[in-house]
Amino acid sequence: MNIKKSWPATKVGSRNQGGNQDGHSKPRWCAYQGPYPEPKAEKPNLYYASLLMDDMAGAVSELTATTQYLYHHQVLYDRYPDVAELLECASIVEMTHLELLAETIIHLGGQPKFGVMTNCGMEWWRGDLVYYGCDLCDMLSADIEAERQAIINYKRHIEMIDDKYVKALLNRILLDEQHHLEEFKAKRQKYCYSQR
Repeated sequence: MNIKKSWPATKVGSRNQGGNQDGHSKPRWCAYQGPYPEPKAEKPNLYYASLLMDDMAGAVSELTATTQYLYHHQVLYDRYPDVAELLECASIVEMTHLELLAETIIHLGGQPKFGVMTNCGMEWWRGDLVYYGCDLCDMLSADIEAERQAIINYKRHIEMIDDKYVKALLNRILLDEQHHLEEFKAKRQKYCYSQR
């Protein structure tokens, strides 16, 4: 399969933050400021594909983060629009990661599905993997923990994978996750700790 796409830092911009609307070279305001490497692989490797499936659609994954951040954006928008805008932006960046991982899985010879392979077969992604939360501070704490776990998973997979193209992509995604972690921590500091 021949996949031809140009991978800028991000594809879409935030409606209120002057982001990129044309899908070209400007990065999103909530992401690391640099382009993504083209999704590709040195050669097919189904084991590597299965690791990326976990990053794409496991319990701690791009699909879970996209869905969780979008939900938090929706319920927080009226009271905390600055937090909601950050979460919306982060969800779109996570969606970009999901797409990059899916294309890399294809290059590795796998089929990107919304689930992970287990010893008993496919375990499909479910909506109960999302932490819905009860208030702003609870949601931000969950989002911070999600980023921390994603960072741990990506670092582990970078160590396990011996493919320069896949490692380059995971290292670049890792920069976004680290950026999101710092942004979420700053919002929690502003709203949750400054009032105590």
